[in-house]
Amino acid sequence: MKGRIGLGKKSLSKAFIRIYTDSSVTPIQKFESDIDGWIAFQIPLQKFYTIRISKQGYVTKIITVDAHMPKSQETGDFYFEFSVELFENIERLDVSMLKDPVAKIFFNTFTKKFDYDYNYTAKINNDLKKMYHDYDLLKKQGAATLVASDLKEKQKTENAFTETEKKSILTPPATVIKSNPILSQQKVVFSIQIFSSSQQEPSNSIKFQRITDVKEMHENGKYHYHTGEFSDHSAAEKMLESIKKDFPNAFIIAFVEGIKISDKEARDLMSK
Repeated sequence: MKGRIGLGKKSLSKAFIRIYTDSSVTPIQKFESDIDGWIAFQIPLQKFYTIRISKQGYVTKIITVDAHMPKSQETGDFYFEFSVELFENIERLDVSMLKDPVAKIFFNTFTKKFDYDYNYTAKINNDLKKMYHDYDLLKKQGAATLVASDLKEKQKTENAFTETEKKSILTPPATVIKSNPILSQQKVVFSIQIFSSSQQEPSNSIKFQRITDVKEMHENGKYHYHTGEFSDHSAAEKMLESIKKDFPNAFIIAFVEGIKISDKEARDLMSK
């Protein structure tokens, strides 16, 4: 797995990443993000992982990875790339929802790849939007002061590695953690929603015969199918033109950290 830790377009170096397995209280792996905000690591299959990402003065976020899969599909190594946006911990901002994961990753037997659990992200989407809205509002009101010294001390305890831990930090090879110039500048991913249906389509459906890498998302009682991942809106538009030949009702959607947002919201974010 490979991930980028950032704050908007800014990369966050020396963010702390701790990986826990199943119900363990002691991390099995510990990392610091590199100067470009990247980390890379490997985890065995057939286990459940909790990954905590933190940095002094910033909120802590959690993602989970369910690496269980049918034995018949355990055919080798798998690759998944993710991004996590941290932001400053400011007074009067309710971040209680961050006690739960902001994203869940699992093995999708439909695509035979690891993917975000879009059912889960759809449930927390509104809460995340409200929190980000409150954050922007408090920043504009001039309330962007770091939480007082007791919180700082608490974060130091949580975020700072002991000397013993620092010696045991696993540093991924520099050749593995190369910065991707596109991903380090964008936090929005565009995709093409092909169609929606109240019935689930099989992965070998004739409808998908001319489209590769179709992903399924269950939301509001319907199955939604989309394809492609683009950091550039114009590239998504070109793909949309091609898709519309077979699916005239197709349209562009977007995701931020696996959270579905509208095309307009995505372009507004990128224009800031």
